[in-house]
Amino acid sequence: MKKIYFVRHGQSEYNFKKIYSGNIDTKLTDLGIQQAHKTGQLLKDKNVTSILTSDLSRAYNTALNIKDIIDPEDSIEIQSTPLLQEVFFGDIQGQKYSESCGLIYAIESGTGESAQALYDRGTQVLELIHSIKTEGDILVVGHGLFSSIVFAVSEGKTKDDLIDYRLQWDFYNGEIKEMNLNTKKSTAEH
Repeated sequence: MKKIYFVRHGQSEYNFKKIYSGNIDTKLTDLGIQQAHKTGQLLKDKNVTSILTSDLSRAYNTALNIKDIIDPEDSIEIQSTPLLQEVFFGDIQGQKYSESCGLIYAIESGTGESAQALYDRGTQVLELIHSIKTEGDILVVGHGLFSSIVFAVSEGKTKDDLIDYRLQWDFYNGEIKEMNLNTKKSTAEH
């Protein structure tokens, strides 16, 4: 049975500075690179044969660092896509964290991605994952908030459920969450 391993990118410069990055490109910190290596060690004995990643450098470089550990033969291709980019937070992108959740602000302020746009993008990501032809498991490297959207859609939630789902769903830098491709049921591994 194929499995999908979702990984949140390692710590980025904006994570460290507590700035909403959304779809702004920001580099990994030294800790973020260490987290990617640790995650690679945790995935080393899995049967990953395909890697899909956000095209933002913090996720892409996390994927490269993991690949260096799980694929010493350099036989796995990395496919990057803008579909996996983090939620567009609107006018709080590039600003210091506040009390409100970035997802709530993005949706409710009207300046960020709408719930419908996020739901549609989550659906597209699931279709893309299902279209990957591979004998083994799939590694998806992305972002905290948008990964919660993909999991919510995979579990049959509606666009109106996205905020409540996210508030119950933590995803830390370098963390692995597993999604069963056939049943779309998720389990967490840390």
